[in-house]
Parts: sequence; structure tokens; C-alpha cells
Amino acid sequence: MAYTKGPEDAITIAREASNSFTKIVSVGGDGTLNEVVNGIAGSGAILGVIPAGTGNDFAKTIYQNLDIDNIIETIIEGEVKSIDIGKCNNKYFINIASAGIDAEIAHRVQRIKKSVPGKTVYLNALFKTLASYKGIDFNIKLDDVSFKANTLLITASNGKYYGGGMIPTPDADIRDGYFDVCHIKNLNKLKIIAILYKFIKGNHTSLKEVTIFKTKRLTIKADKKFFINIDGETLETNEANLELYKDFINIVLPKNKDESFEI
Repeated sequence: MAYTKGPEDAITIAREASNSFTKIVSVGGDGTLNEVVNGIAGSGAILGVIPAGTGNDFAKTIYQNLDIDNIIETIIEGEVKSIDIGKCNNKYFINIASAGIDAEIAHRVQRIKKSVPGKTVYLNALFKTLASYKGIDFNIKLDDVSFKANTLLITASNGKYYGGGMIPTPDADIRDGYFDVCHIKNLNKLKIIAILYKFIKGNHTSLKEVTIFKTKRLTIKADKKFFINIDGETLETNEANLELYKDFINIVLPKNKDESFEI
């Protein structure tokens, strides 16, 4: 067992461990899992996931419940399958990448969380971002379509959940070889609050402001820099190039299909 001491430690630890061990287990939240994935990608090592963070969003995709005893049993005796992962610019991600208001909120949370106590940090970030957000003019290119739009948010989903359980694309599948992309046009402030409420529950997909796509590649460009949220961590760029890698990483999953979500 190895412990991280700072950002990107898990990348180095996982990369070095993959030279000696067949199975590498991530114990932590989605950020730690992202680092482990970046450490073992391409090595052939088998990934195990023990959720021990705040959101544990990817774990919600692969486990019916987050009972730790059942999960440890899965890590030991589960079935190894290949799943898809994404890549954004030079960084792999296993769950979801997004840009727009949610990425702006996530960046604000990271910036102020040491000075704002407890869960109020998220409400603080939400209301401050809502007050100032004017949409971002994105040039968006998918496999079969390109368009320009003043955007509230856009997500490229491999897994189903992010942001503590929000469901941007209810039909996302970690083994189908595609991103499920959710694009929402920018709206006035009152409509933003209403649509975000539906978005949290995954009840937004039929709204006229929402478009769902399936694609293997996605490019998001803007004239100014914007934040992109990759498995819960944000980076700043003016162009994000995303690509889906099918069956790219081996992972331990529950043997009984009824114990997991549509894998």
C-alpha cells in the first residue's frame, strides 16, 4: 500500500506499481482515481476501485451500492472486463469532462474551499458563478456535426454521474465506444436555475434547449480561455480536444450483472 502526499503523486505511484503488480487499486475519490488511471493507462494493469472520497461518482456507475464489504469482495473475486476511457488534450479521464457553468463552479470551489467552511463552499460558488455567468461562445465539433453556440454547459460522458450524483446523460455506457454528449444552450438566470434542477436528476434531456449526441471525438474551442472539468479537476484552455478510447483499460467489476449498472 502506498499513500499520496500531494497532487499527481498517485500518477507516479500507480505507474511504478504497474511494473510489478497485475492489479492496481485506487482508494479515494474521483480525483485520485483519475490520477491512478493516468498512471496505469497503456500498461495492461487491472484497475480496482474502492470509493473513499466525497462524490465517488464513477463508483456509482460500476457498483449497485457503495457497501465497502461488497466492493472489497469484488476487488478480490470480481470479473475483469475492458472499458472505455477518454482523453482530453494530454490527460486521460475515466468518467466525465465538461465545460461551461459547471466547470466555472468547480474551479471557484477549488479556489475558495480553504477559506469557506463545509458544504457552504458549493452554495457560495454556485450563486457567485450564476450572478456573473454570461455563457461561453463555443465552436463545437463532433464526429458528424459542427456548430457554434452560446453555451450554458457541455459534457462528454463515459460514466453516468458527476458532481456528486448529477446525471447529464442517463444512457451513457462505459463499454459502448462512444461519449454521450449533453449540450445546453445558455438561458436567462431563472431558466438556468430551473434547468439545473432537472439536470441534477437526469430529467432534462427532452427540453428544447438540450441536445444529446453520441460521438467518438469532440472539440471545444473559444476565442478566450475557459475552464474544463476533467473528473472533478479543472484546467484552463481555449481548445479542448477529446477522444474516446474503446476497451482501453481493464477493470474489476462485480460478477453478478444484477449488482452493477448496465455494464
